[in-house]
Amino acid sequence: MEEYQALYRRFRPQTFSDMVGQKAIVRTLRNQVQSGRVAHAYLFCGSRGTGKTSAAKILSRAVNCEHPRDGDPCGECASCRSILSGASLDIVEVDAASNSRVEEMRDLLAQVDYPPQFGAKKVYIIDEVHMLSNSAFNALLKTLEEPPEYMIFILATTDPQKIPATILSRCQRFDFGRFTEEELIERMTLAAGDAKVTQEAYALIAQSAEGGMRDALSLLDMCLGLGGEVTEDSVRAILGAVDRSFLFDFADQLAAGQEAQALLLVEQLYQRGNDVTVFLKDLDRHMRLVMMAKIGGEDMLRGVSAENRERFLAQAAMFSQERLLRLMDLIQHAEADARWASSPRAILEVCILKACEKPEEQNVQALLERMHELEGKLARIESGQTAVRAAAPAAIKAPAEKPAGEAEPASRPAPPPVSASDGEIWNKAVKQIRVSLPMLTGIIYGRFIGRQDHVWRLEFAQDKAFLMNMVNQEKNRQAIEQVLAACGAESPKFEAVAAENRELKKARAAADRSLDTLSEVFGRENIQVTDS
Repeated sequence: MEEYQALYRRFRPQTFSDMVGQKAIVRTLRNQVQSGRVAHAYLFCGSRGTGKTSAAKILSRAVNCEHPRDGDPCGECASCRSILSGASLDIVEVDAASNSRVEEMRDLLAQVDYPPQFGAKKVYIIDEVHMLSNSAFNALLKTLEEPPEYMIFILATTDPQKIPATILSRCQRFDFGRFTEEELIERMTLAAGDAKVTQEAYALIAQSAEGGMRDALSLLDMCLGLGGEVTEDSVRAILGAVDRSFLFDFADQLAAGQEAQALLLVEQLYQRGNDVTVFLKDLDRHMRLVMMAKIGGEDMLRGVSAENRERFLAQAAMFSQERLLRLMDLIQHAEADARWASSPRAILEVCILKACEKPEEQNVQALLERMHELEGKLARIESGQTAVRAAAPAAIKAPAEKPAGEAEPASRPAPPPVSASDGEIWNKAVKQIRVSLPMLTGIIYGRFIGRQDHVWRLEFAQDKAFLMNMVNQEKNRQAIEQVLAACGAESPKFEAVAAENRELKKARAAADRSLDTLSEVFGRENIQVTDS
């Protein structure tokens, strides 16, 4: 029985002509081989499964091929057969992730002085080169700068930012881009052969691979192992993802703002054992398709069946574009948080509750007016005095009633009530400040107490004195006055004031009442008030 070989190994390209995509890179490397202008050091960068190692192996065979064809290795000469079988001593492949120490790099470079045994070039392919230590990079540096004429270094990495600039400057750098879904589907169709695979299944595999050919072929290999026809549902079963109908139902509940129904669907999700992070990723892809349908209609829904296309268009009509953007932002943040959270379900449920809010449907002006009304009621409740009756000592007579014309003890007058017109102008000014002066938004959290003596005043509590001082700075105060003038204020002079300490106010009033009582008994001239 012939040993089975994984699809991504069986369909690894053997020539530049077999490579999918990367057209500019392929054309450059082929021309270099044809013209003999092969560099001594290359750096292949790109995400996983984009063809870096495959291109390095093809290049290593092409420069040693006895009969190259348009820059491609022939695959038939002794050199090509030796390299393909892994028997050639002229091609050295190194995994830098497991050989990252300087000692291992020195042992490797010690063999550079030995010329190739069979081919024209000796090639070192160092994969995941960014994993090398700083000392190993330093050991590689001098050899990389001036290698023997027969040496070629091909460095491959998924993280070029970690490679020192001294190494980068000595290499020809090629950036391998992700494959398009069409390119992935084309190669998967070739790899599947006579197997029955639906177009929806191909599209879902391509989406899940995120531009990586190896991931796409590996996932296809797993799906073919199930036997029978490969459908979208079977792919979702392999991925541990929910089916498309569940995603449509879930998005419908979010569109309708039905938090309870959406949370019940989360319960179903948990009962079936689905992973929250996988679901959030699927939901993000689903909402992206809804956004595409909202923006461009059917033309943007490539690879989607006719039935699902109609549902996406109908669902797109249920959302505004602004809400879709906000919803996708919430989902992406929840997906990132769920990876590290101890309770991913709680992250998902909080995301649902936020997603069901519809801020664009709220009357912001009404909310601001209601907020100021509640603040005024709270202030009146806190400043009110509760009458407390206490029995007077027998030696002290009850105070006589004050004459009708006598005034109460002097205290700070309460601010007049804020008129409706002043409140509207102030609310309008606050909205304008949030748009045009966002730096002031965080410091105007005082209580608007109206316009007194043609001056607009904002009251700050005692513990917010630093905010009051910031608002009263000349440039900030002038900016607020300009906004008030633009909003219709006749006299836009503005200042921030400190609220009187209510406990101190009560203590002063109580002291004044006690002094009046003593004056009635002993006479005011017999009483001396001192600070204790």
